[in-house]
Amino acid sequence: MKRICFFLLILTSLFWTGCGNAVTGEMAEIGRIGDDLSISRAMAAKTMALTFYTKEELEGLEQVADFPDVPQTDPFYPYINGAVKLGLLSGDEDGNFYPEKDLTLIQAQALLDRLAPDYDSRMVLDESNQNMPVAYSLWIQLLQTALEAREEELSAYGIMEETCVLLTAEDGGGMFDNGYYGGAGLDLKPYENTALRYWAKDGEILALLEVADTTPTIENIYCTASGGTIHMETGAGSVTRPYTGQAVNGICDVTLSEGRATEAVQAAELGLCTVKRVNGQEIYLAEQGLLSWADDFRIYDATGTEWTSQKVSKLICGTKGANYYLKDGKVAGAIITQTVQPENIRVLIGGAGQTKVTISAEGGFTLKSSEAEKTFSNGEQAVMTADLPWFDSGIVEAAPTGESPLSVTFSDGTKRQYFGTVELERRQDGISVINELPLETYLRGVVPHEMPVDFGEKALEAQAITARSYAYNQFYANSYCGYGAHLADTVASQVYLGADTAELSDAAIEATAGKCLTAGNEVVTTYFYSTSCGYGADAKEVWSADGTFTEESKAYLTGGTHGISVEKPNTEEEWLAFWQDWEIEGYDDASPWYRWKTYFGAGQLTEITSAKLKEAAKSHPAHVEVLQEDGSWKAQTPEDLGRLTGISVAKRGESGVMEVLRLDYEKGSVQVKTEYTIRQVLSPTKMTVGDPIYLQRKDGEPLTGNTMLPSGFFAVKEMKNAEGKLTGVALYGGGNGHGVGMSQYGAKGMAEDGKTAEEILEHYYTGTTVQQVIA
Repeated sequence: MKRICFFLLILTSLFWTGCGNAVTGEMAEIGRIGDDLSISRAMAAKTMALTFYTKEELEGLEQVADFPDVPQTDPFYPYINGAVKLGLLSGDEDGNFYPEKDLTLIQAQALLDRLAPDYDSRMVLDESNQNMPVAYSLWIQLLQTALEAREEELSAYGIMEETCVLLTAEDGGGMFDNGYYGGAGLDLKPYENTALRYWAKDGEILALLEVADTTPTIENIYCTASGGTIHMETGAGSVTRPYTGQAVNGICDVTLSEGRATEAVQAAELGLCTVKRVNGQEIYLAEQGLLSWADDFRIYDATGTEWTSQKVSKLICGTKGANYYLKDGKVAGAIITQTVQPENIRVLIGGAGQTKVTISAEGGFTLKSSEAEKTFSNGEQAVMTADLPWFDSGIVEAAPTGESPLSVTFSDGTKRQYFGTVELERRQDGISVINELPLETYLRGVVPHEMPVDFGEKALEAQAITARSYAYNQFYANSYCGYGAHLADTVASQVYLGADTAELSDAAIEATAGKCLTAGNEVVTTYFYSTSCGYGADAKEVWSADGTFTEESKAYLTGGTHGISVEKPNTEEEWLAFWQDWEIEGYDDASPWYRWKTYFGAGQLTEITSAKLKEAAKSHPAHVEVLQEDGSWKAQTPEDLGRLTGISVAKRGESGVMEVLRLDYEKGSVQVKTEYTIRQVLSPTKMTVGDPIYLQRKDGEPLTGNTMLPSGFFAVKEMKNAEGKLTGVALYGGGNGHGVGMSQYGAKGMAEDGKTAEEILEHYYTGTTVQQVIA
């Protein structure tokens, strides 16, 4: 066990502020904050509650704190309520909380014991000091020690340490050079125009740590200077300071002293550039090549009425919408000045890290870098490996000279054709390959590979609209910007096979050209899957990173009934009967996956779940919990559980999808959360024990070798012998896929019933409308 002993030197005279719930001081000097300031019970409550809850969670938390001296209108009430909910603080014998009273040393030790009960940390206390006030800085040290004793970094709680310049302060917060932060209980006024080091979470200052500089230089901030003043954009508002130096208009380094800007040095303006690839360390600009970001670089969005700070993903690959600034050979900042449209889409093809890429084209093609260009005739190939001088000057572009698509052969021998251009870049793990082409042309390589073309005209039109909507959102999400792409060519995005097109799907794309699915003024997130069992899932029933199923779903992703007329099951017996009935009619009943079943021997399932639980606990720690001796569940990796003795449904979503599965063993019990993790843990594939495991589908075809269950819509039937010992487990289920959004077989069924693409989509995405979004 870790051990630490605090030997404290407590000052006998503390600086009294006259306001127990505030941290105040004279004009700031460089050094640690709070050595001469006491911390109140309310402020201590804030530091602890904000550590374990988000601000949003605190606002919506059950109100358990009921103290006459802390009304619910008090700014500190959410924090005090949170600390009480956590079991860390309580009221006095008379029922009051005394928020403005100083936290004492003995109270601080009690809090440390509750924060980290497994950590042997003690302060040296006796009758002479136990009731003395705790200095603000000391409490922050104690809190950090207790949190780190839980073997977690502060970042695990969402706490970030920042050092920024406070420009203006007001009651309850302040404007820093990187935006506005709330500061309930903190008097920030003395720290104006200084560089402060502090902890922040969810836009709120959790703790002040240090004054780092009293004549700070703000790096890479956008400024304009005129008429004896300089205007600085923080990304959350503009701040003005007196200034008599040279005129500036751009990204600058600004030095402050005694409330004035004494110097502003502007970075070199590069102008509008096309971004090819970007991450937090570097950016590839078509006009400049590969450049590193400067420390503390800034990105502004200036397309609206107010400037806002943005992340690098806002610099959308393949577009020329931002103005860049260079300082000491590095990019100091970017200002987005133009709203870009998804005319072209960029796709990472073949997977990253290619060792060899071979290019050819009927009619020929050109290969071009910033330093060289070569034309290849029909029949000629360019065999590209990472050691070639072609890559010494950056990205190499291949473009057909005629109308025929490019032919690309990847390292594994896979050969495909692609419309548009292909870019190749040497990276640390090999060559990355990006296909850039018009959005509508991209869809021609997607739709026939996401939905069989024999599903019919209207189903294909619905698929085209969902695929376009997905690509539209991915263009702006720019989540593959580190590769220089908007999407991948796999199921991680949408399956895209280049110029492998089909006439029927081409017609569906043309018939719906530019149309997306919208709700309000936004293009919706169009999840889709193969087959429903008759019911669709609410997104929050399916995806839950922390296993609490409390995430808020979009209104259009709330599931529903898909063509069935039977009464919805309520009990486990009724769900079992529902999935055992393979004759129930529904939109999806033509799918072989509409109903399925599988069987495990008890020994087989013991072996499979024991192995898969370890894998799941590693990849999704919050989704695997072990029953503790006190009856609670704790996220951990199960070990040496013995033979499986029982399997049951612990929690099922309103739609019928499995949310929590319980597995009982000879030596303990485990809960598995979320349908995806459950499907992985119940992998219907033989390992070493027993006979092969088959999945029986509605069409009668048995399958073996499936790595996971088809869906999370299933019921459990245990087989036990006369002594009550588990001998086997049968699973009866329906559907294939996650169950959120549009069922593709359901779309086929609705189309066969005469429904239009619009009617199909409006059924699966409640409250949405098909609109012309792209001209």
